[in-house]
Amino acid sequence: MKLAFAGSPEVRAARSDVWRRLLDPHFIAASAPGVDSVEVLGPNRFRMNLGFGVALLKLHFALDVGFHDIVSEESARMEARGAASGTTVSMDSSIRVEELGPRLQRLHWSAETAVEGTLAGVGARLVEGVARRLTERFWEDFAERVEAEAAA
Repeated sequence: MKLAFAGSPEVRAARSDVWRRLLDPHFIAASAPGVDSVEVLGPNRFRMNLGFGVALLKLHFALDVGFHDIVSEESARMEARGAASGTTVSMDSSIRVEELGPRLQRLHWSAETAVEGTLAGVGARLVEGVARRLTERFWEDFAERVEAEAAA
């Protein structure tokens, strides 16, 4: 099953603050729902262990995340690959920071996700709805937390 989502929240913070947090594995993991732990594997690479449920199915994933094609304070690609019992997930995201003002950024993101196995068998509409909410909520939470930190 293939899924595609996109968004562009505004973030009231300096571009450097948005960018610094975008590449911070612990900050990223704190915005991702269901994260139990995060392990830094190297520069721009980390692993998140997380769990979430869809309908009666509860899955625990080890998700390897990496940032590529980084143009400092402008854009990057984020890849995530993971597996749970009988399910694999891969996600490719593009991220671009557009400066609207000294303390106002627009964070353009798009994500293409492939889900195979047990989770895909739950039902395309159900999985798509949950995946969309989780993905959109992740980026909203990220933006809110960057803003709150910048305002402090």
